[in-house]
Amino acid sequence: MSQQIFFRFDISTSRKAQSMLKKITESPYLNLLSGLVLLITAGYETIDTFGEESMGTQHGVFLFGIIQIIKVIPELMHGLKEVEEAKELKG
Repeated sequence: MSQQIFFRFDISTSRKAQSMLKKITESPYLNLLSGLVLLITAGYETIDTFGEESMGTQHGVFLFGIIQIIKVIPELMHGLKEVEEAKELKG
């Protein structure tokens, strides 16, 4: 007698997973962290190859890191504004 394993596909679990994945991918903290990592690593490579007169992939990654950080700035400013308003209401 062979043992069969059946996987039950639950739509609510799938929606929860999609919701969690969306929260993770749209997290401003994760975007800021990834932008900083890209900026630092590509910046190191760019500085290391400064004497060479050629464009490399590190230049594109450096630019992408800057764009990632710029995309997070409005969300950070909004958060700081809310913190400031909460301090005014409390104090």
